[in-house]
Amino acid sequence: MSDIGFVPIPPARRERGHWIVEGFATQCRVIGALIMREMQTRFGRHNVGFLWLFFEPLFLGMMVGLMHSAHGRSMPGGVDPFLFSLVGYVPFFMFRAIVNRAGSALHSNLTLLFHRQVTPVDVLVSRNLLEAASVVGVIVIILAGGAWLTGIWPANPALIFFCLLLMFLLCNGIAMNVAALVARWEVTERLIHPITYLSMPLSGAFFALHWLPTEIREILLWNPLVSLHEGIRAGVFGDAFPSYYDLRYVGWCILIVNLLGLLSLRTARRKLEIF
Repeated sequence: MSDIGFVPIPPARRERGHWIVEGFATQCRVIGALIMREMQTRFGRHNVGFLWLFFEPLFLGMMVGLMHSAHGRSMPGGVDPFLFSLVGYVPFFMFRAIVNRAGSALHSNLTLLFHRQVTPVDVLVSRNLLEAASVVGVIVIILAGGAWLTGIWPANPALIFFCLLLMFLLCNGIAMNVAALVARWEVTERLIHPITYLSMPLSGAFFALHWLPTEIREILLWNPLVSLHEGIRAGVFGDAFPSYYDLRYVGWCILIVNLLGLLSLRTARRKLEIF
């Protein structure tokens, strides 16, 4: 039989590929263990504590929705103001929770960094995945509950969850930069909470770009959070009103902040007490 077309893989290349797969699997196990540890630390070993992971964003989102719907004002396209506010605030909760917790992530887990397999990136990713999972779970509850009560399904569920994935990646990159800043200058941790609260009015969580003049709309679109909120609302409400978002620009922002975050964490390691 002819061996034409068969090119054997060199042993060195096979070993390199095996090393990459094994390293990735090891890091996944590390992150999984860190997630379990974080859950036990924050919520204890009781199921009620674990449920708070989902109840907190859902409860806060419902309170915000009730406050906005109390005005009784109608919205374009017959959109319910309660649902509009709910699907705006809950994704922003992911941003606020991930960024706010990033400042204390490394210093509260310094002992774990004695282990060679645990890196600062692992600590941050495990925390961020936990926050993102709670928000995704709440969004599923909201969409399922809304469909059951009204019989109206979201216009584009794939767009919703894709924007939530982009939201997580963006928040993860910002969190790495915040953690690196706090590792260098601890005083900056006190500024994180006020900054995230002040960014809420400009995040697009509680307004649609369609309501604003074109000049202001173009300025706000420089904020990637605005595009993500617009994309989520487009996935929920469809063509009820026009949506404006640029996910390609969001992708470039994600790439930049994550690369800067990895570099910042690498240079900030020497500032941590154990290095």
